[in-house]
Parts: sequence; C-alpha cells; structure tokens
Amino acid sequence: MDKFMYEHLKNIEYLYGDDVYVQIPNSIFGDLSSNNSTNIQQVSFAYGYVTIVAFLYKYAHFVDIDYGTYIQNADIKQLLGYNRNTKTIDYIIRKNGVLDTIGLTKTIKDYPIRFVQHPTEKINNVPIREFMTINDIGESDINYSTIKSIVKNRNYTVKEPVFFFECDDDAGTLYNYANTHRVTLKELIAFIYSDNLDNIDFLLYCYFKSKCLGLPQNTKSIGLHIISRDLDIGADAFYKHLNKLKDRQYMSANHKGWVMGAVENGLDANEYTFKGI
Repeated sequence: MDKFMYEHLKNIEYLYGDDVYVQIPNSIFGDLSSNNSTNIQQVSFAYGYVTIVAFLYKYAHFVDIDYGTYIQNADIKQLLGYNRNTKTIDYIIRKNGVLDTIGLTKTIKDYPIRFVQHPTEKINNVPIREFMTINDIGESDINYSTIKSIVKNRNYTVKEPVFFFECDDDAGTLYNYANTHRVTLKELIAFIYSDNLDNIDFLLYCYFKSKCLGLPQNTKSIGLHIISRDLDIGADAFYKHLNKLKDRQYMSANHKGWVMGAVENGLDANEYTFKGI
C-alpha cells in the first residue's frame, strides 16, 4: 500500500466526514469506450483517473497541508496499478490528451486549495460551492508559503472535471444529479487498495451501480452486447471480472441462458442486481 497516497485520500474523509462522494455522469462510459484509441484496459484506467481527480478537485485536495503532500499524474498512475514512469497511457491524461479532447477534463495550473459552501445560495437545493485557487489567495494568505513549499514542481498542473460545472448543456454534476451515479470515497479506496481487485472491476462495479441502483430491487436486465458496447469489453473478460464482484457479494446476476426468439444469439438478457460495498 502506498502510504503517502492512502493518507492523502483518507484525510479528505477525516476533514469532511464519512459522506464523501462525487457524482459522475452516466455518459462517461460511452465517452470513453467510443474512443478508437482505447481498449478495456485504457477505458478502466481513464475512468479510475477521472474519479480520483474528481475527488481531489471537489474537496480542493490536490495539496494536503497536513501531510505536506501533493498529487501528480505519476502518483495517480501508480495508484491505478501502473509504474510511475509508464508512458503508454500518458496520451490519455496529458494536456490535450484523450480526456481533455473529449471534454471530460481540462488541464489547469490554477488549482483549487479550499472551498466554501453557501448556506442559502443553492442550485437544485445543493449549496453553491465556491472554490478558491492558488492564484486567488496571494502571498498574504497564511497558507500560501506552505503550499508553495510543498509543490516542488514549478510546472504543476491538475485536471478540472469539466462536467462538475456544465454537463449535457445543463448545470454540472456538482448541482444536477440527473443521469449521474454517485461514487463514494469508501468505494474508491476499497477497490484501489485491494490486492485482488483492479481497474476493470471498479469500472464494472460503477457501471452496474449507474444502471441498477434505484430500480426495483436494484435490478436490471442488460444484454451482453449492450455491456460490450458500453465498456468495450469482450465476453471472457466480462465474466471473469463479474465473478470477482459476485464473489465479494457486491452484486449478483441471474443468468437466463438460452431462450428461443431472444435477440442476442439466442441468449436472453441476464438480470443484474447491484448490492454495493
């Protein structure tokens, strides 16, 4: 376990309580899988990356003053199971890379260092969240010199989740939860710090959460061809990772089997029930 990253993430929970979450647009799965330069390994890495930076941005925690740490792309790559120096996935996360190009993120230098929530000003009954950035505070701020001493990289940039502020020509997912799914910090940490779970398992877990949670019995019938299209995953890989989620009782599946007249190779759509962590 990477103690530095673990403490950095857990401090968000310590500072803001157990109900720490981000809302991710359901359209992210199609946005990532429809890109011709990605496969299931890259799609799942990109999803995990976006989720991590969403937490770091929402809670203004790219820099942790308590631990004297700051998060760079190399740290996130390592957290998601890659070597810090791996270059094969940099095309996804670099400035003007895949995530920036398809509009999920924007690369910025003026990173948030704190936020306030207005008790009376709200959008969709959610308090407006006002971020203060490193450029906002100036040298007179008590934490300015501390932050500058922590951030050793003079060219330090972070990712802004564009969907926080605008999504589908509407208010962003900070305020509009329609067509989104919630990911809690508890869920994220459970996956990235498990020796037996990987990025694909996390992607599948969140995909089924987006599809099933809130329906009767949190259950939905989904054809394998739909899942394969949405996630760019083959049947063998899908069932391998599905079984890992079932073994942990994060979800269950009712395998319908062969049915005359079914639309997909004679197979009726399986029923999937999301249970969660």
